[in-house]
Amino acid sequence: MDLYLTSVLAFFAVLGVIIYKDRKNVEVKYILLMRKTKKGIVFLDKIAKYKKFWGIVGILGVIIAFYLMFTGVFTLTEYGRKLITREVKAPGLSFIFPSPTSEAIAGPGFIGLPFWDWIIIIASVMIPHELLHGILSRVEKIKVKSMGLLLFAIFPGAFVEPDEKQLKKSKLLTKLKIYAAGSFANFLVASLLFLPSVNLGALNLNLNVGLLPNVLWPAYVPGPIVLTDVNSSSPAYEGGLRAGMVLAKVNNMPINASYTEFAATGGNNYLLEEAGNLKPGDNITVVANDTTYKITVGKQVGDSTRPYLGITYRPIVNGDDSFVFGFMFQLFYLLTWMWMLSLAIAIVNISPIYPLDGGLIVEALAEKVSRKHYKAITYAITFVMFIVFFINFATPYIYQLLT
Repeated sequence: MDLYLTSVLAFFAVLGVIIYKDRKNVEVKYILLMRKTKKGIVFLDKIAKYKKFWGIVGILGVIIAFYLMFTGVFTLTEYGRKLITREVKAPGLSFIFPSPTSEAIAGPGFIGLPFWDWIIIIASVMIPHELLHGILSRVEKIKVKSMGLLLFAIFPGAFVEPDEKQLKKSKLLTKLKIYAAGSFANFLVASLLFLPSVNLGALNLNLNVGLLPNVLWPAYVPGPIVLTDVNSSSPAYEGGLRAGMVLAKVNNMPINASYTEFAATGGNNYLLEEAGNLKPGDNITVVANDTTYKITVGKQVGDSTRPYLGITYRPIVNGDDSFVFGFMFQLFYLLTWMWMLSLAIAIVNISPIYPLDGGLIVEALAEKVSRKHYKAITYAITFVMFIVFFINFATPYIYQLLT
């Protein structure tokens, strides 16, 4: 029996028992189950007492939220245009689901992440998101009626329930702070995980903020790569390269197996930055084991436009290979999905689509413009954004059906 699948089934069995025993406190709406509590509100009040700090956070959150909103709308609109004109063929949006397997799977319009990875990732998204909503609600003196956990079909989540009537009557800036808080929290998580080095030239200071590219990855992957195999009939073999050699440079450019390459290619191409622009017929120099080799790039079998060297390789790592390539690389994969989904959800949630937080921001602004027509304005913008989202998701599959 598949132990991974068994653990997933056991999780839902235990969850079902807990829900059944606590059924008097569980609110059921169709396929939505909500467990409300007031126990965490005291905790929110304790955190929210640092009002000056959270006031600055709230203003910064509004600024970042508008940046994410406009950037997201522009990016999706431009990508949708490219999909329509066939400049790109991959969908701009996909659904992310939990998979009952230990490996990620992908299909038309969806990506399935290993179930337990997905649970951890969802927690890293939902907890900061709802927590900052709750904190800023209390900072702005908006009553929080309840907090809790929810289950939408099989999808777990969390929520903070502010007093909607009180929030509706509050000032515009108060609304903007509270609505922007969730996406800002997700943006902060994504930034802490992936923000690249920031050079403060005036202070002669280099800030290595991002945990993944600047701390964890360099600690375990120092840079060069080692050849694990060289095809005996390949350009690399003819040029003198052999398995076991350590590659240090390509065309005088030092090889650095970077985290960015890992994230962009799933760990399948650590020469993307150094040799990503090679073409068949190019003459290159490679430094391996302190010796320079000259190689003429060949052609891929079946695709003469793609370069071919005939090598397989892996990054050199610090520490025990089984630990780094086992546990640490699994951690890298998990944290990579964590920052990607945190950023993606921040952008999607702040999109001007009602009733997402971005749509609520649009509604609050529209109400200031026209108390009579603000609902119509909000729904019109939502409709346009639905079209943009649909184009990004469905266009490639529509073209497939038509051809």
